[in-house]
Amino acid sequence: MKKITFLISTLLFALCFTNCKEKTYFKEIVSEKNVGITLAEFPKNREDLVVTIPLEFNLYLNNFPNIWFVNIYYEKDNRLCSDVDDYIIYNSKSDEIIFSLDRYQYPNYPNSIYLVERKMRISKEEAQKFIERYNPKTAVENIKSTNDTIPLVSYKKFREDNPKFIEELRRVPDSITFVIQKKKEKDPILIKEKINW
Repeated sequence: MKKITFLISTLLFALCFTNCKEKTYFKEIVSEKNVGITLAEFPKNREDLVVTIPLEFNLYLNNFPNIWFVNIYYEKDNRLCSDVDDYIIYNSKSDEIIFSLDRYQYPNYPNSIYLVERKMRISKEEAQKFIERYNPKTAVENIKSTNDTIPLVSYKKFREDNPKFIEELRRVPDSITFVIQKKKEKDPILIKEKINW
């Protein structure tokens, strides 16, 4: 009897593990990539600065051989953002820009990606405070173009050091949505999750 109970328990655990695994397509993680300060994309003056925060996700898409395509949508302050104009997605391993996950196929999806918003404005005074704290050998004045970024510190450390800044990011919940279409399935899977900043 004990052997049968053990066997049934093992089978139920394996079944649960398989089903749970199937539902995990991505997971937000606290990035070790650097936060930075740069000039806004279309600056009106030298004080038009943005802070770049890497929002990172582990991807588990390679666990699903029947995925046909994947789209990602980012929503900030209750507004659907436009990729490239409002944010850019990078391969975490290579830091290469990803314009579309459709260029990948199973089993070649990246294991992780990070998203950087391009319009997270910051005042010159606040930017200078961050620079003085994390990269005191440089200054806001060193940012001459959108190609110049002053690295600060890893997002993990930045998040620990600046709870009020993070609290403000969380004031209006932001979200990310993965739309996953599987082969031979009529309807795509929509997974929307709140960003935890």
